[in-house]
Amino acid sequence: MPFGLVSAWNKRRRSKSQDQTHSDPWIYKPAEFWQLEDQNPPAKKHHGSSVFTLKEMEEATNSFSDENFIGKGGFGRVYKGTLRSGELVAIKKMELPPVKEAEGEREFRVEVDILSRLDHPNLVSLIGYCADGKQRFLVYEYMQNGNLQDHLNGIGEPKMDWPKRLKVALGAARGLAYLHSSSAVGIPIVHRDLKSTNILLSTNFDAKISDFGLAKLMPEGQEIYATAMVLGTFGYFDPEYTSVMFIFC
Repeated sequence: MPFGLVSAWNKRRRSKSQDQTHSDPWIYKPAEFWQLEDQNPPAKKHHGSSVFTLKEMEEATNSFSDENFIGKGGFGRVYKGTLRSGELVAIKKMELPPVKEAEGEREFRVEVDILSRLDHPNLVSLIGYCADGKQRFLVYEYMQNGNLQDHLNGIGEPKMDWPKRLKVALGAARGLAYLHSSSAVGIPIVHRDLKSTNILLSTNFDAKISDFGLAKLMPEGQEIYATAMVLGTFGYFDPEYTSVMFIFC
């Protein structure tokens, strides 16, 4: 093949590859994509979720006051907040040591990417996010009854009766079935960290699965995926997962 034709063909192939990369919604955007400017409502949208600024997060939580503090998890602190629209939300603020910043950034982007595409009554709704400099926040619908673990153990809440437990179990199962069914984004999603603290409860005790930072998108057409690292919480994941290093869906 003449040199000129080879050069033109390679250029066309590179251009096509770049177009596919930019059109693929699962490709993470460069750092510049996450640098945001202040805005007034309605906020910008990214895959169906609103984009907030640090100023809006401070306003919503009264500068992250102790009165608005809900709890603390592996990702960071969670605050109750009120958006400029008057909507009540839960705001998760990422607070990780420098050695875990890269891991936290990955989980943050996975959660934004996945939850922005999901819509099911038994999955927590992501209202939006904030990525301002190194500051990272996730904004969720506010769940009045907290998490399942507190109710099962009677921590600050009366222990649940059996009808409520059954309702929560069925709701969580429906949420998982939706994730595994491919109807969400065209391919199955494995949560990888399902536990009682990640099942939130609405006013009517409707169960909603949360915390998708470790979620895995299964390769298209595959029901088994080999993994090099065990992720999740000991005591909750399938013991077989640690021995065979496979994810089944």
